Amino acid sequence: MFRFLRYFLTGIEEYEKLITRNPIFLERVEGVGIIRGEEAINRGLSGPKLRASEISWDLRKVDQCECYNEFDWEVQWQKEGDSLARYLVRMSEMRESIKIIQQTLEGIPGDPMKIWKFISKKPSPNFELSKQGLQRRNRFPS
Repeated sequence: MFRFLRYFLTGIEEYEKLITRNPIFLERVEGVGIIRGEEAINRGLSGPKLRASEISWDLRKVDQCECYNEFDWEVQWQKEGDSLARYLVRMSEMRESIKIIQQTLEGIPGDPMKIWKFISKKPSPNFELSKQGLQRRNRFPS
């Protein structure tokens, strides 16, 4: 798994060299499709699209969702609100995801490949359901 993460990180670095600094790409996405923070909220945007619109808000940090508060990671956001900002948020989130996965694997006692029972879905300690209501949180790729 660590080998895959190194490989994936190398891929991100290669994409950044080929795409992120490419003048043709930048010309096509910089300043295009700008959505400011208030408009993003009014339109119901969430996740990376919201964070690319000058809103540094991530449910995993705010609600201490699952065990994310046990790891060292930062909310990735941009203030510009354009297509480039949305792309940059996605790229930086891939790096942060690698950090979270590495910390998770380092926290597993023994060999992570042999202790598959340790890696199971545990209920969130912060989630409580009232007797009168039903609450559901959905995560969709944006």
